[in-house]
Amino acid sequence: MQEAYPVIAKVPTHILTWGKWIEESLGDHKEVVICITGNPGLPGFYTKFFSTVYECLNKEMPVWVIGHAGHDEAEESSYKKPLPPLKNNEQLYHLEGQLQHKVQFIRKYVPENVKIHLIGHSIGCYLALELLKIPDISARIQHCYFLFPTIERMVESKNGFILTKVVNPVYFFVQWFYRCFALLPNFIKVWIIYAYFLVSGIPKYYLGTALKYTHPPVIDKIWHMALDEMEKVRELDIDTVRNNKHRIRLYYGATDGWVPVKYYHELKEKIPDIDAEICTRKFEHAFVLHSAAKMGFMVGEWILKHKVI
Repeated sequence: MQEAYPVIAKVPTHILTWGKWIEESLGDHKEVVICITGNPGLPGFYTKFFSTVYECLNKEMPVWVIGHAGHDEAEESSYKKPLPPLKNNEQLYHLEGQLQHKVQFIRKYVPENVKIHLIGHSIGCYLALELLKIPDISARIQHCYFLFPTIERMVESKNGFILTKVVNPVYFFVQWFYRCFALLPNFIKVWIIYAYFLVSGIPKYYLGTALKYTHPPVIDKIWHMALDEMEKVRELDIDTVRNNKHRIRLYYGATDGWVPVKYYHELKEKIPDIDAEICTRKFEHAFVLHSAAKMGFMVGEWILKHKVI
């Protein structure tokens, strides 16, 4: 695995790769796997998942994960540069800004003759769906795999209600809390997060990534994007889904606070032959925390079925 923070769309961006690094020639490789993460867009949470995908592909296809602009700060990197502040740069960090961020990444690093297996997780699915509308990007996309897809009516979900009606009105106090938490000595923050991990059954190797949640400028950008999602992700773009149904696979959670099961059933009513299914393995929306390897093998097998012949 390789990682660094190259500047994309004016923002240092956390990139993880297995196989070829983004700046290396892809050589004889005619396909690449690219993942757009959920929100928060911290690639560190996806390491187990994508190392498993890469193994499942027999290490024959490069796998790249791109974080969201502003959601991750470099600690030590040859690319290290400060993140542009949220104030006066809101356009870099809202949903449309994140879309243009992914467009620039693909145009810069993916040759036109290389096909993309595009994995979206949560809001990453919405961005992937939007990419299908851009001709030169769409032409590169071989197949899309939408995991727990937040592609419609986010504000009407249980978690959307909590975020907009419960948390947002008192966000000032939430903001005050995490700014105070950031002032604690690092060893205390590590201890608190580790205790939470023990109770929640989250692997301790995610500790370093979780610590990035304690940076107030990063949390501000994560929240800025989340509120924009509530505003922008409304009715399903049924035409784009229908027009691309031959290269989309959707995987819904059986109990997902962001994506009610009824969204799956309504989609199947509108497009009966769409390749969509409900998870029967009790995977959570944040599957990377508890079911990363199992999900990785499953997605790896999907990709193998849709390789370029």
